[in-house]
Amino acid sequence: MADYIERANWKTFLDEFSQRNQLRATRLEVVGETGAQEEEQHLPLIGVSYETKGDAAGGVEIILGGESPADPRHMTHRVAAVERIAPLLAATGLEEGLGIEDKDGGKAILRFETLPELPE
Repeated sequence: MADYIERANWKTFLDEFSQRNQLRATRLEVVGETGAQEEEQHLPLIGVSYETKGDAAGGVEIILGGESPADPRHMTHRVAAVERIAPLLAATGLEEGLGIEDKDGGKAILRFETLPELPE
């Protein structure tokens, strides 16, 4: 991950990132001591938020889920003690996702997917 967002801008950046990319299909990968593990794929992005208060202060919450309350697909992934946040950018400059690193070097990598086209 490169071009990290300054800590003072995390909340604003994540709020704007969530608005720009809401409902885009995602793939979430978590990299830690046990290696890379895919957590979920194809769930739409609901939002990413930086927690500033309470027990979760200093952490980031990634919320993925169905497009309506009737859709049972839902997932929340929390990254505690965040050290770095970086947008993942394509060569064209378009956002391809988001990288979040915790104080122990673990990473949550949220990538946007292109869903396969339905046959005609």
